[in-house]
Amino acid sequence: MNTLTLIIGLLLTVAFVLYTKKVATKTFSKKSTTILATIVAPIVILFLAIYTTAHSVVRIAMIGNPEILTDTVKKLEENERKKQMEAAKDALKNISAEDSKYAPIVGNPDGKVVVYEFYDYNCGFCKRGHAALNEVLEQEKDVKVVLKSFPIFPPSQIPGRAVIAAQMQGKANELHQALFSTNLIPEQNDKASEKDVNEQIKAIVFGAAKKAGLDVEKLKKDMENPAVEEEIIRTRELATKLGIQGTPAFIIGDQFFRGFIEAPAMMEAIKQSK
Repeated sequence: MNTLTLIIGLLLTVAFVLYTKKVATKTFSKKSTTILATIVAPIVILFLAIYTTAHSVVRIAMIGNPEILTDTVKKLEENERKKQMEAAKDALKNISAEDSKYAPIVGNPDGKVVVYEFYDYNCGFCKRGHAALNEVLEQEKDVKVVLKSFPIFPPSQIPGRAVIAAQMQGKANELHQALFSTNLIPEQNDKASEKDVNEQIKAIVFGAAKKAGLDVEKLKKDMENPAVEEEIIRTRELATKLGIQGTPAFIIGDQFFRGFIEAPAMMEAIKQSK
């Protein structure tokens, strides 16, 4: 491929020189033609030679030492992670009560340490993170948890909206616990429309809500409250500022964690935040 590139470049250069000598003289002065043929042509040849040689050297180096490419990719990924973490740190400094004005709260509402939990009810790692956080809350009584429903999977949008509305009954934790222990994905039916699927999900959610002791009719009305939509928008905006693209994610005090973390790691972060 490199040899072919060089040959093509040389042929183009020769054609250019012939053009300037035999054709361009009819339009340009002899002096201008000489400049084009003696200065521009060598520059073109030199550029092609350097480009082709450099391309060959890099290609040979990559073939003989593939770890160079691997190390380069790792370095780029590491730099990107650092940039994301720096952006996240800046975003953490600017989090205010307004970012969670209508968010469901569990744990101790007056807790000194504030934990933000970004989750999806159909995310396996979120379920593990939820269990780990429950374990922590059994031991730590001075922790306020702000629930941030951040649906990645479409079936999680309705339950996410429901738990925000449940806060208006003071039963967000009851529904939150129930939804994480409920299969929220309806039975597969290729003929079912999106509306049918959503109705099935609602039936599952409202069934779980009833078992958890919520007023289901009030829950249905509260899910249409503008405050619920505002909380959903605020969560998305905060997630964007933090660079969150998946779940789970946790903010513990002034520390930010992407992905699942075990209960001991949560405990340590809480202790550091006291």
